[in-house]
Amino acid sequence: MHREHIVKSYDEELGAVKAKILAMGEHCAEQLVKAMKALQSRNARLAEEIIKQDMQVDALQGQIESLTIKMLARRQPMAMDLRNVISALKMAASLERIADYAAGIARHVIELNSIDLIKPVDAITEMIETALTMLDDVMDAYRRLDGSKVIPAWRRDELINQRYADLLSELHSLMAEKPENVKAGATLLFVGRCCERIGDHIKNLAENVHFIINGEMYSGKTAGGAC
Repeated sequence: MHREHIVKSYDEELGAVKAKILAMGEHCAEQLVKAMKALQSRNARLAEEIIKQDMQVDALQGQIESLTIKMLARRQPMAMDLRNVISALKMAASLERIADYAAGIARHVIELNSIDLIKPVDAITEMIETALTMLDDVMDAYRRLDGSKVIPAWRRDELINQRYADLLSELHSLMAEKPENVKAGATLLFVGRCCERIGDHIKNLAENVHFIINGEMYSGKTAGGAC
């Protein structure tokens, strides 16, 4: 829930931090969509664009760090305000890593060129689509401070983990069957690992949103609320 403060500039600062976190989330989603499209079409130009745009997320993270450090020093926030500020720092770090992994996928796309390994690419596409759904739900929960989507999103990471395990098995089989698939297979292994790590970082986002709303981190068990 939103609580207005006597000092209007305090609310403006909290709002500015939240707006920048949401902007980071939007950039990350855009980067992931582009990474998925670049992988599906082996589009090196789009991949280069993703790598260049990674700096936008880095810049936002720097702005959030500066704002939150100033707020901690000047405002000495308490209760939900403190949770908002501390969680914003952690969320910015997770979002920056998500963008980094999207850029990592893009770099591997350039390495893949036109090699055709459709089944593993389809598996990676599924992983990214699941991550995008998770990210959208978590950021919407953060925007509205509504915890109803947080735990379902957190649990959805297991779908990414399962698909990643399937992908490893598929790639090992393909590389064993045909030596010419080894280079592309190894590259796709790295891409799959990027997707698996993205899921983990979105899970971290969900935990921090849960913390803001309920006053405690979610660890896989149903928890009660707090102020």
